[in-house]
Amino acid sequence: MAHAEDSSQPQETYAQRAERYRQLVATLEARSSLISNLRGLAFGVFVVAAGFALFRAERPLLFGLSALAALAFAVLLVFHARVLRREDTARRLLAVNEAAVKRLTEAFRDLPDDGATFSVENHAYLDDLDILGKGSLFQKLCVAHTRFGQQTLARWLLAAAEPEVIWERQELVRALAPRLLARQQLEAESLTLAGNRPTHSAYKPPIDPGPFLDWAEGPTQLLNQSVVVWAASLLPGLTLTLLVLSRILGWPAIVWLIPGVIQAVFMAFHAGAANQVFGAVSSTEGAFVRYAGMLQILENLEFPGKSGERLKEKLTCGGKSAAAAMQSFRSRLGWFDLKHNGLVYPFVNVALLWDVHSTLALERWQLQFGRRVRGWFEAIGELEALSSLAGLLYDEPGFVFPTLLTEGAGFHAEGLGHPLITREKRVENDLELSESGTALLVTGSNMSGKSTLLRSMGLATVLALSGGPVCARQLRMACFSLHTSMRVRDSLQSGVSHFYAELRKLKSVLDAAQNKQRVLFLLDEILHGTNSNERQLGARWIISELLRLKATGAVSTHDLELCQLPADQMGRVKLVHLRENVENGQMTFDFKLREGPVTEGNALRLMRSLGLDVPLVS
Repeated sequence: MAHAEDSSQPQETYAQRAERYRQLVATLEARSSLISNLRGLAFGVFVVAAGFALFRAERPLLFGLSALAALAFAVLLVFHARVLRREDTARRLLAVNEAAVKRLTEAFRDLPDDGATFSVENHAYLDDLDILGKGSLFQKLCVAHTRFGQQTLARWLLAAAEPEVIWERQELVRALAPRLLARQQLEAESLTLAGNRPTHSAYKPPIDPGPFLDWAEGPTQLLNQSVVVWAASLLPGLTLTLLVLSRILGWPAIVWLIPGVIQAVFMAFHAGAANQVFGAVSSTEGAFVRYAGMLQILENLEFPGKSGERLKEKLTCGGKSAAAAMQSFRSRLGWFDLKHNGLVYPFVNVALLWDVHSTLALERWQLQFGRRVRGWFEAIGELEALSSLAGLLYDEPGFVFPTLLTEGAGFHAEGLGHPLITREKRVENDLELSESGTALLVTGSNMSGKSTLLRSMGLATVLALSGGPVCARQLRMACFSLHTSMRVRDSLQSGVSHFYAELRKLKSVLDAAQNKQRVLFLLDEILHGTNSNERQLGARWIISELLRLKATGAVSTHDLELCQLPADQMGRVKLVHLRENVENGQMTFDFKLREGPVTEGNALRLMRSLGLDVPLVS
């Protein structure tokens, strides 16, 4: 088990580790260069000594020197391979720590894995809360570099888990958070899958293991044909035996040629099946066998409780570990390496039915382990997603795990902040929605932080329901169904106007509330695409209807008239506001939440600050 490292200053820890690996890379580069030169020297001595030995009298001495040089070359070759592996590992760990430093700053937006490929249309909150894409929560969290890991993290952020699952994930995240070394080793291993590094400019997405899974879970091509198995076992031995006997006893060549021709026809007849299997496993072989290191890390980790047992159960089959099974696959697939030797392969393939035997060996592995492979991938994906959430907890020691309320629909937050804003710039607020059918009505001037406050609530909910820590000192909340209408996009292609697109989003929020879900709604400047009178009537009705349906949430607005709800509704609405301060003609914002409605706006003052000489009074 990896020891916990001090997380009080994670940025300093990452910077120190990055510098350590940077120095190690430089040392190993120099060592690699030296060994490369020595290899060249040893090879040169071997060639020269062997050449002179053929024409000089001192042959024993020269032959001895050439043999010694050849031995030195072989030893240096092995040692060089080890140095290169260490250098590659150090480079990946350097990249991991450089990326970790970026995640603690606004530079996280430059990291390549932003999850945009996992986006879905008409999602309840995806676009409004920056869950996926550039500058998203996914981009800040993600330390997953396999397709399964990224898919798992995106799925967790886009769909709330059941309370039991959330508690299980919280337990695993707590256990993983202090294990920095193990988490970074896992991430470094995952970077080998596509040969990428987090800061690499020529980034490529993870290789899709789909073709390999199709083969692993599919039927065998040759192993289910007993005639093929027996023929592959008997024909090469029979042909070679008859060939030897014919040479010794002087039998005619026809004795061994007949089974030899049968063998060649047999090989040609089954070449298609062999090539099909080889194509399926070799297209993603480079990705699949590299999962072995990640599986080994997972097998070595100790997790608490039943959640850890469930993960480990996925990694055993017939008493054999997944990592061992992966190593067995690697060795069997290595038989196909002979294909790359154009001089030897054709003769060996005909004489020994090499392709058929290689295919049968892989299919025996497929029969034993094929149905378990998807579970291995899923376990790795789950570990990468957990590691992403654990990294957030390590990076942000002030974040906490929420308390999930099994009854009611309250939302109680102390020190709530926006997790995508850096610690130095982040402003925290306390807020409370005590029960279902209550709402915050957030008023405020332009740029005062109304939308940021709503997004803070939304992102806290997303993280809480995915099993992760939240940006707050304390959070107690129900297991809500989150629905938002904040960032509305029109569509010229489908002929949808901005206003109509917003109406569709608002209807989806109402539909969810009507379905008796515990809805948490976040609405930003609703119905701002129509005239003032209709907007007030429509917005008041939507808010009233949501409260009637026992939904809980927050609404932000510039329109002070929205504060004038019917008396029976005002008792269920808490009025709060954010405002600016004006000192010496300059506006500043503290982004602090205050009781009551805002008293005035700042649109005209903002216009004047930009040089637009608009009068402040009519």
